[in-house]
Amino acid sequence: MPSNPNSLPNLTDRIVDDGSLQLEKLVGAGSYGNLYRACDAESTRSRPSSSSRVFAVKCLAKPNLDSRDAKLNERERFLHRKVSSHPNIVTFHRSFVDDEHEYFVMDFHRAGDMSHAIDDYVYYKDTPLIKSTFVAVVDAVLFCHRKGVFHRDIKPENILVDIVGGNPCLTDFGLATMAVVSETLTGTPAYMPPGTFAAISSQSFQSAHHPEDSDAWALSITLINLVTRQWPWTSTDPCRTGSFKEYLASPGNYLRDSLPISLPSVDLLTRSLRLDSSERLSVEEFANEVQKIDELFIDDADLAQAPAQVRRAANCSVRGVAYV
Repeated sequence: MPSNPNSLPNLTDRIVDDGSLQLEKLVGAGSYGNLYRACDAESTRSRPSSSSRVFAVKCLAKPNLDSRDAKLNERERFLHRKVSSHPNIVTFHRSFVDDEHEYFVMDFHRAGDMSHAIDDYVYYKDTPLIKSTFVAVVDAVLFCHRKGVFHRDIKPENILVDIVGGNPCLTDFGLATMAVVSETLTGTPAYMPPGTFAAISSQSFQSAHHPEDSDAWALSITLINLVTRQWPWTSTDPCRTGSFKEYLASPGNYLRDSLPISLPSVDLLTRSLRLDSSERLSVEEFANEVQKIDELFIDDADLAQAPAQVRRAANCSVRGVAYV
């Protein structure tokens, strides 16, 4: 059972939504709420549970009316519904409240998220699968952008996939916005672009960042995760030292000397991860260029000549071999 980092009680087996849903199992827990696998309570009573319809139910503490949390929950509901019709976005069915909690009812995906698939080596050296899955995610993100919705927390944990790593579905719109320009520090540090931190540090509206750029940057890091099972850095915060500063000093050399990716992948990523957002590839351009690359993972000949760090990183992608 997932550890629970919030103060919400475990509601497993509770029947909610005026008796229509039974919360069968706690499958996820985060700082903002719990996620349950739920089934149609009426069908469970009349038929074996294996034939009942299954849903994902996100449970949140019921906020005070007109509070900041109430407005955030309302925004999440509205924005998820707005983009819910896309086949690569988790369907949002409805929401309801009781005396203590608020609930969001969505489609349930049994296989889990892309992060677990990466950990299970589903994508290891499988460029066709990576490309088809990644392009489907990009299509979902572009659909959101056409609707004026920016996700702001794209990462493998927020992309659900089937048992073979395909048919991705974008989920968790808790940080999404329709603001074209933002001064809010939002997202997961390893996936956030440097402009996000720069905007906050400068406290200047002229330096405010664009959520569309944040989504584009996060997609590039997600692709690196898919190919290498690693992150190129833990943060792009300019106030911190570390890998990202090394990258800025020599982008191509840094990627080539630290990650087991092919030379065409290095070239593409240096164009999508430029410091100046106006010089980066658009989301659509990036996806098109990914499609043109024959092999995303480093080939054996280049690996034999690669620095020791790259060889160790490549071995990390082999089941049972630790990366030190």
